Amino acid sequence: MKVKYLDKFYVAGLTVRTNNKTELDEQEAKIPDLCQRYLDENIERKTFNKSKSMAMYGVYNKYENDVNSDYDYTIGVEVTKAKNAITIEKDRYLVFSKQGEIPEIVMDAWHDVWNYFASSECKYERAYNFDFEKYEKEDEIEIYISIK
Repeated sequence: MKVKYLDKFYVAGLTVRTNNKTELDEQEAKIPDLCQRYLDENIERKTFNKSKSMAMYGVYNKYENDVNSDYDYTIGVEVTKAKNAITIEKDRYLVFSKQGEIPEIVMDAWHDVWNYFASSECKYERAYNFDFEKYEKEDEIEIYISIK
C-alpha cells in the first residue's frame, strides 16, 4: 500500500446506483450485471475520445455518507474530454494492489481496504470522494481510495 497524488482525469462508461449490502448479496448485486452489459454491448469500442491508456476502471463516487451508504459505480475507460464522462478530481489516494485470478482478487483487495480502515494501525481517513479500481493487467488490480 502506498500514497499517490493524481491529477484530474475522466472516465466514461456505464453507471449504476448501489451499496455494499446489495453488492455482497449474489442475487441482488448490480455491478456484475453492469460489467456484463458493458462487455456484451462492447461499450469500450463505442466510447469516443479514449485516452492512450488501455486500463479499465471501476469508479465509486457520489457517496451518500460512508462505506455503508449508497454510491454510484461506473465501469469504463479513461477519455480525453469531460463530455459524457465522470471527472475524477485531483486528489490524494491510498493504493492497494493485489495479483491473482479475477474476479476473486477483487473481493480480496476490497477486504484488505475495509480491514485496513477498520484497524487500529490505520493512519489515514477516507474522504469518500472518488475511489476506483484500475485494471491494467489481466491478473492484477489496484484500488485507489481517496484520503483526507
